Amino acid sequence: METGQVFVSYCRDDEDLARALRDRLHDASIDCFIDSSRIRAGDHWRSAIVSALHESAAVVVVCTNRSVQSHEVTFEWSYASGLRLPVIPVIYEPSLALPAGLDGLDRLDFVDPRGRQWDRLVSRIMEARAENSATVAHLVRLGISNVFSDRQELFRRFTVSQVLDRIATSSDLLVVGRSLEAWAREFRGVWTACETRSIRARFALVDPALPKDSWMTPSAYATLDVQPSVEKFRLMPHLSPQAEGSFELYFLPNAPLFSFTYYQDLIGPCGILEIGAGLPFEKRHSFILRATDSSQASLLESILATCESMLTERVPAFTLESREP
Repeated sequence: METGQVFVSYCRDDEDLARALRDRLHDASIDCFIDSSRIRAGDHWRSAIVSALHESAAVVVVCTNRSVQSHEVTFEWSYASGLRLPVIPVIYEPSLALPAGLDGLDRLDFVDPRGRQWDRLVSRIMEARAENSATVAHLVRLGISNVFSDRQELFRRFTVSQVLDRIATSSDLLVVGRSLEAWAREFRGVWTACETRSIRARFALVDPALPKDSWMTPSAYATLDVQPSVEKFRLMPHLSPQAEGSFELYFLPNAPLFSFTYYQDLIGPCGILEIGAGLPFEKRHSFILRATDSSQASLLESILATCESMLTERVPAFTLESREP
């Protein structure tokens, strides 16, 4: 699908309204995504919905007393808001109280069938598609789903605990950075992922024995964190004999100017790339990389290969071993 499609969010009881909306937008040459299989298992539903949202230019929410109480609908427009997609509430019932998050958005009145604001809806969608074509679509073709200039925004949406929650069972986790201080704080969560979910984790940070004046971009903050990070990782207990996960810690011969995290979730491979590791926070840029087709996958794979080459033929400084039964 192209990124010009519109995602129609609705609850199952309002399917007739959603289909009528889709048909009317189709007459205006606007493609819509409507999920008509909501009785499937939750994991299958969630994966399909997330993929469709990443491929959409805007989200139209069919707002009724039923839909505003639907957990599925709430997830859809909330996730879309996190992607910075335009969310357009379309009101079908009078005096409808919208939940926080929707109540501050510009809404369209579709209560009276004779006075529905179709022209305004089409205009809003076309504006969203034009903006998407100028910015997001180009980045998506490069394999980039989101770009963050605000490091705090990146951390709100991709915290260590969130990544650990999203990572698929029996998948790989590769983390390369300067000090990995945020990951070290969550060493118990990393251990749990390896122990109970068979995660194969490889972490690489700068060698704490490296003279600080040899760092490509010295950072007092990072140099203070390197050794404590190593010590926290070493606090992880042995894995049980039946555990199929693993953990390896590598030391790098210099301090990289970027950090990279790679894992697999319900959507597929995901990479979090932060450039400018030695620069002030406001001068760093972060990219979320998604392999949604073969051409986009090559970008993510090339960065992954670069990071893995740093570890080739290196002996892990620390390996989490299974304890004896």
